[in-house]
Formats: sequence, structure tokens, C-alpha cells
Amino acid sequence: MAIECKTALERLLEADPAELRGEGYSELADHLRECERCIAVAGRLLAGQQELAAELGELGPRAGVGAALSKARARSRQVARRRNAWRVAAPLAAAAAVAAVLLVASPNGQMPGEIVPGPAARIEPVVEVAVAQNVMVFETQDQSAKVIWFY
Repeated sequence: MAIECKTALERLLEADPAELRGEGYSELADHLRECERCIAVAGRLLAGQQELAAELGELGPRAGVGAALSKARARSRQVARRRNAWRVAAPLAAAAAVAAVLLVASPNGQMPGEIVPGPAARIEPVVEVAVAQNVMVFETQDQSAKVIWFY
């Protein structure tokens, strides 16, 4: 029982290379030995498979297994170092960010909770004294009266 070309063309996509060459005793191989159109399609598929195999062969591994394993070990060590670096750097960065927020939040650079003394009160002189003379001012209970002693 021979198969039609439509069915044969569908089966070509799933066929083994031996079947594509018309070898064997399957229905597809029998059809390919008889049909020139289908054997031409099978030939193009075989040529494409050979070209693909050649290109893949060129892309093969450039290093041996031992070299690939040592490279993978080195890469895993680098990843571990980076991971350990982040374990140290992340808390330090968080502390620096908190300190920056605290310093930026206070315009005068004082830390929160720190007692900041106010500016010293300016004392206006009550009397003017000559250069070689001393004076003492006594406060009394009456705010309007002061005792001034020149000496």
C-alpha cells in the first residue's frame, strides 16, 4: 500500500536520515524510491541537516571539561565574594543614609536631641568710662535704680 505525496511530505519532517535517503523498508522509503519530487525534497532536507551539523560542530566547546569546571569554580567564588561584600556594604550604606537624613533634616548641622545653647545676650554698657578708670554697677531690688561706683 503506497502513500500519497502529501502524506510523504508531512512524514519527511519527522523521518530519520536513513529514511530520507530511501533506505529501509518503510512506506516512506518505498515512496521516496519511486517519487522524484519527494526524493528532491528529502535531498534538500538532508543537505540542510548536514549544513546545520557542520555549523554546530564549529560552535562546539573551545575548552575541555577540566577548564570549564575550573572556570565555573572561579566564577562561583567571584559570586560568593560579591555576595559577602553586599552583606558588609548594605548595612554601612543604610547607616550612611540615616546619618545623611539626620544631618540634612537639621539646617544648622546639630544632631536631634542635642542641647544647643542660644546666642549670648549682648550687654549694653550702662555708663561710659574713661580709659584709665574702673566702674562697678550694683543692681538693686528696684529695677529703676542702680548704684554706680567709680574707682
